[in-house]
Amino acid sequence: MMTSSDGLTGPARLLRLASWAIAIVFAVFLNMLGSLVIRDMEFAPHGGPPVMEQFADAPAKARLDAARRDLQAQRDTLDEKAETLEVARGRAAKQYADEKESFRNWLATRSVTGDSTRDPDLLARTRKLDSLQAVTIDWQHQIDAIGDQQRALVAQQSQLDVQIASEDAAAEQRFDEATRHYELQVFGLRLALTLPILLIAIWLFIRYRKVRYWPFVYGFGLFALSAFFIELVPYLPNFGGYVRVLVGIALTVFAGLYMLKAFQRYAERKQLELQQDQGERARTIGYEKAVRSLEKKRCPSCDKQWNLGGDDSTFCVHCGLRLFNLCGCGGRNFFFFPHCHQCGAAQGSASLVPGVDAAPPGSSD
Repeated sequence: MMTSSDGLTGPARLLRLASWAIAIVFAVFLNMLGSLVIRDMEFAPHGGPPVMEQFADAPAKARLDAARRDLQAQRDTLDEKAETLEVARGRAAKQYADEKESFRNWLATRSVTGDSTRDPDLLARTRKLDSLQAVTIDWQHQIDAIGDQQRALVAQQSQLDVQIASEDAAAEQRFDEATRHYELQVFGLRLALTLPILLIAIWLFIRYRKVRYWPFVYGFGLFALSAFFIELVPYLPNFGGYVRVLVGIALTVFAGLYMLKAFQRYAERKQLELQQDQGERARTIGYEKAVRSLEKKRCPSCDKQWNLGGDDSTFCVHCGLRLFNLCGCGGRNFFFFPHCHQCGAAQGSASLVPGVDAAPPGSSD
């Protein structure tokens, strides 16, 4: 893998950009595949999420519904009959009122004429009024009886409604319990998929981040992070956020400890390198790193400013590493340049080959 000290040339920079593009594209396609798999995992337990109908007591529900429909049909019949009786009672009441008004007028006429011979008519009219009133009262009694039946049906229907509501509540409770169990199963499956992928990505990053095919390692790592911390979010149960946060905390602690240990190992390795002789130290420094250090005017070994003693310094004032030498033509060259910048002859970079030592500190230019 190319590090921050590599890739000074244009092709190397293009290769680095292309490698990152491959890593990102690889992560995108893996993320698309992962999102589809995570989504379709909801059908893994028992073919999909539970439905309300699965937990209803079908025979009891059917019996209660049939009884309620029967009561409703009886109520509808009684309502129609009560409406018919009300019409008949209204007509009888109107006929009684009309006849009573006619009888009142007749009585007024008779009191004026004083005709006592018409007493049989008085009796007949009175009996007719009584008969019409009896008919009206009979209709009213029938209406009252239907009203009593309707109230009894309403009471029975209310009891059935209570039973139906109780059955629905019990079914809903069973449905809620099954839904929670189902969500736990699906979350467990999704966690069992994404968490190992995340751990594998961490292991690959630690072991293989510097190999030739590092873009695929980085792409897989980006996919693992996205799958666990982004794709899993919409499917988390109530406590799922705690799992994600706890894993994030654990990964942060792990990454922090790993970085601290890595830095400590680097510091120890640098300390050992500074204790080596010139040849050994020079052989551990790559050409590209040396050139980049020259551009920054830093020593490629100790990474400190070498020109504190002046730009014409030959050795690093901090660690004593030889940085410049003179060619036979008189040209002053950076020690790691393979050829002289004046005559093109092979230069001090030959000392990087095992077995060839650099000139000792203090020698002349």
